Amino acid sequence: MRTAAQDQKRAESLLQHRGIRPHDIQSFSFMKRFHEAPRKNNLKVKDKYGAGILTLHLKQGIKRAFYVHPFQHPSSIIRYLMAREIPFDNSVPRERTAAEIPTTTYQRPSLYMFYFFALFITFMILGYQAVTIDTWWGYLLGVVSFGLGIYFIHMLMTRFCYLKVDNESLSIYSVGREIKYPYEKILKVNFDFAREQAFTHVMEILDKDYHYRLYYIGRVSRRTLSDIAEVLQSAGVDATCSLNENKRFYQDTYVNH
Repeated sequence: MRTAAQDQKRAESLLQHRGIRPHDIQSFSFMKRFHEAPRKNNLKVKDKYGAGILTLHLKQGIKRAFYVHPFQHPSSIIRYLMAREIPFDNSVPRERTAAEIPTTTYQRPSLYMFYFFALFITFMILGYQAVTIDTWWGYLLGVVSFGLGIYFIHMLMTRFCYLKVDNESLSIYSVGREIKYPYEKILKVNFDFAREQAFTHVMEILDKDYHYRLYYIGRVSRRTLSDIAEVLQSAGVDATCSLNENKRFYQDTYVNH
């Protein structure tokens, strides 16, 4: 369990890097898209979408939005802000309205899985053949090939999750693992496009202990994400779906797919 001192150190370091003083923060939102209004001196604005968006509403009337990546410890940032009793603007408490939630699995086949598996096999074979050359550059090529093979199998195991809901919990499945979240322990869920186009969309979860988790749900159809959000809402979870189900990715301009 991380100590409050660790949370404070991480949060204050991030805020200092952004040039923000903690006592200037009036409220914040998290796991919510940010739309920047055009200004006279900057007409080319870029909206923020995807995972880990933290928007700080400052007392000066300014909004500062930026991405908090997993390696920047979003959990520590949120715990720090909550410990200072800074309002969490887009956290909406919900009561359970569904008497019974049927067990439903949201899963689809993915050609990307075959693609990454093929790359894994290819680089492992190349690595094996390279080390048999018995030269320094052969060993170097082998190490690089094995490294790429491990990278692609890691992508295969972590980027293609699918979901199941039942009467008690939300479950996330990927290759070789299952993670279960009881509804009463979930504070907030958000679905959005991944910023990496190849991985399509993501699910963010913030539990009631302010532990943040990010899952790439490449084996869930984007057209079912709004339905899943509604099921979670009926279970008493603050769930939102930020993406347009008619788009394949955020920058997609042709929406009739």
